Amino acid sequence: MHDFESASGPSISSAVVDYPARDMTITVGAGISFGVLQTILQEENQQLPIDVADEKTPLGELVAHDICGPRQFGYGSLRDYVIGVEAVDGKGRVFHAGGRVVKNVAGYDLCRLLVGSRSQLGTITQLTFKLKPLPAQQSIVAAGFRSLRDLESALERLNLTATTPVILDVLGRSATSRLLATSMPELAESTQGKDAAALLVLGFEGPLAACQWQNKTLQEELAGTAVWCHLASGDNVFPLYCRAAQCAATGDNDDQWLAKLITLPSRIVSCLSVLQEAGCEVFGRAGNGILFVRQARQLSALQPPDEALAASILSSLVADGIGSFEMLRSTTARSTISAAPIRTISKQLSELLGGQKPA
Repeated sequence: MHDFESASGPSISSAVVDYPARDMTITVGAGISFGVLQTILQEENQQLPIDVADEKTPLGELVAHDICGPRQFGYGSLRDYVIGVEAVDGKGRVFHAGGRVVKNVAGYDLCRLLVGSRSQLGTITQLTFKLKPLPAQQSIVAAGFRSLRDLESALERLNLTATTPVILDVLGRSATSRLLATSMPELAESTQGKDAAALLVLGFEGPLAACQWQNKTLQEELAGTAVWCHLASGDNVFPLYCRAAQCAATGDNDDQWLAKLITLPSRIVSCLSVLQEAGCEVFGRAGNGILFVRQARQLSALQPPDEALAASILSSLVADGIGSFEMLRSTTARSTISAAPIRTISKQLSELLGGQKPA
């Protein structure tokens, strides 16, 4: 086992149960923060490829809510990296799932069940992750589109792209300044005043030559639909954008309400159109069908919807049963809209494990 010292002096080795770096797995206590974990992994040139708003967040909390971020498009979510769990159910019983090796397949996959369960099925105490190597290079390309029709054409074109982006995000018109001001100020300034209905943000990771080729290829592929295409400069622009995107997805004190819409990737543009016309600020994962919606800061010709109206609009977008939405910040504490079969199974699992009743 490695022996690590924190910046403040005391050893944190007790939080690391096992770290066979050659096997690219690590077992840690659920209370260790994401930032501490990444510091440990960087010494072995490894990473857990998720994005967080606050590096002080404990790993148990990240797993319980299945937090991932912009790189979910290329790397997947925490469900793809948790291979072992120790937890305590609502009756005080300790149980284990998975193991400490990647090729460990035995019994039911309780690890995936617990990821995103919001601690309703048990309290996670220990976690084993499989890891990825740190990339040699990271780059960001942003493209602006004059109309949502052009945006949809670009997304259809990207289904056949020769490039392999790990980030495929969409930013509605009113979300651009908020997300780019801190991560890509040069781009935010250069595009100010240019009328773009939406932006695509694409991120690449890998060897330097591969990133350079993908940046060039992507700009050539989008030349017919994008009104402008910009390669963001700066060594830190990639992590800065990921942090800004996650901070926006968790909201701030100025937000009267914040919602998360999950839909099909093929419906992203149509949902974006409806929500923008209603006066909402919209951004999210175009490649994964996840949109974050909040009241726009800048008033347009239309008065931005209040919480009740926003919930009504979101409900209409999933009225056919495809997709769901959740009010992440709300004065009325609405819970996630889910199908009846899902609610039934969740209730049965909660009762079996003695956990809290699902909302």
